[in-house]
Amino acid sequence: MARRDAETFLANHPLPDQPAPLPDLTPYLQALPAAKTPAEVSAITHQLVAATAPALDHIASHFIAVALWAGTEHRHTPQSVRLLREAALSIRTALAKVAQADLENLRAHYAPPTTSAEPTCTTSPSATTSSGPTAAAGHTAGSRR
Repeated sequence: MARRDAETFLANHPLPDQPAPLPDLTPYLQALPAAKTPAEVSAITHQLVAATAPALDHIASHFIAVALWAGTEHRHTPQSVRLLREAALSIRTALAKVAQADLENLRAHYAPPTTSAEPTCTTSPSATTSSGPTAAAGHTAGSRR
């Protein structure tokens, strides 16, 4: 019934009936397997977020506009307003979570070891007797490249 009731409106306000073109994610997907370090993965992540954030934010803004819509006779139910606002927030939160996950990976890679982890490494017999401190330091630097 709603489709029938909207026919005249849509005739006066034609909207696209096909999905909007999707961004080409092929370069990001092809670059990802080639990434060898957290910095390289971070670079891909930043480029992808920068390329898609404007469109996602635009969609979130539209959901807010729909939530705020007030017709002359009808308004959204409180439940639908809440759901629309949550949907908009979820889109924006997703971008923040991607940035946070990226930062966590970079911190884990670049942050110096904590003091609580050092005694475990120095007291380990295999670390001190088999390869020596110089080899262990070289291994650590190599693993972070």
